[in-house]
Amino acid sequence: MIFERTLRRLESQRREQTAASFTWNGETYRRNRQTVSSIDTRFGRVNYERWFFQNGQPGSPGVAPLDVRLGIVAGRMTPALAEATGRLAADMPQQAALQMLRERFAVKMSVDSYRRVVAELATEVRGVHDEEAIEQLLDWLRQARQSAGKHSVLLQVGRDGVYVQTCPCWEEAACATLAVYDRNRKRLGTIYLGQMPESEQPTMTRRLTNVIEGVLRGLGDDLPALRYVTDAGCHPQAYYHDLLAKMKHPLTQQPLSWSWGVDFFHACEYVAKLAAAIYGTGKESANHWAEQQRKTLRDDPNGVSKVIARAAQQKRRHGLRGTKKDYALALNYFKRYRDYMDYAARRERGEPIGSGITEAGCKVIFNQRLKQSGMRWRRATGQYIVDLRTANRSRLWPRIWNRLITAARPLPPITQANTNRDPEIN
Repeated sequence: MIFERTLRRLESQRREQTAASFTWNGETYRRNRQTVSSIDTRFGRVNYERWFFQNGQPGSPGVAPLDVRLGIVAGRMTPALAEATGRLAADMPQQAALQMLRERFAVKMSVDSYRRVVAELATEVRGVHDEEAIEQLLDWLRQARQSAGKHSVLLQVGRDGVYVQTCPCWEEAACATLAVYDRNRKRLGTIYLGQMPESEQPTMTRRLTNVIEGVLRGLGDDLPALRYVTDAGCHPQAYYHDLLAKMKHPLTQQPLSWSWGVDFFHACEYVAKLAAAIYGTGKESANHWAEQQRKTLRDDPNGVSKVIARAAQQKRRHGLRGTKKDYALALNYFKRYRDYMDYAARRERGEPIGSGITEAGCKVIFNQRLKQSGMRWRRATGQYIVDLRTANRSRLWPRIWNRLITAARPLPPITQANTNRDPEIN
């Protein structure tokens, strides 16, 4: 009741005290009439009256200045409730979120209204997400510099694909991570980026590159160690060869020393495939040999060359009990990527040798939310949820929400005294 009365006082001017027209964002609006509106708040539904102004251009939408000043989301929800709705949408299916809104705030919404709120909110969040991600990464890197330890500060980037069920079929979405490690190799935080399926994934490439370059620009010459760890998939591999390996510092234009490491645990899968080809699938001898080679691959300098040599030696002595195709596939994998499997040297420097952070990102951002029973997604609507979820899981939500709230400036009162001024709002 207090909130409702307060809203009514904000715009209680009589007609003769209200401006007949005003200009805002380059468009002219003419006074129409006072109308009754209902909005959802954290206190439930509230009714109030406000002036409505028609756009001077036929067919263009009008505006209610009070709604703009209040920051009403999708024409029906206060920012405080929209913030809670965004968090619910990021973590819960649609019906569960609507039920929670009814139980916690006594707000009953239709599915269409709920989707409009989520879409508008996610669009606002996405607009500032990457800028805030850059600032958060810079904060973590500054914190990492103050740590004590024998290692250098590390910025590790990863990228991977994950399949989601869209309306036509299963398609590959993209997930990327940027993690900061201090001098003791403690991970201080991780930023997640997510993009719904897109041919050749250009949006993810652009966003990830912009975030990396923004961080480098903020650091200047004091750079951390730069590490890229992924599997040997098509898009992750292409991103390294086409962009990271050729990247220059955005300020000094000096070449950067990015290094790529193939994920150790993906390499272990090919060790198992190689053992099965030599000794036979499911044999105890195959499991024993594979275990020895995994240790060699991880701990011995130039371990990958030793694994290749031992596999060839076993083939010459005993032949193959599996298929030649599997043997050739696994052996060629190690030969092709041996330069990116320096696991012993990486471990000595305290650097991660696995892409577990990115694999977990695929699970946290996509699998847990978008791959529940019976779910099918359109790319646009799925992206709304992904954007809200990455903001939440990256611990960016307070930063983003504070920026969105403080960025808006109230419209001046629409009284006769302001008819010669051009109200503006960001």
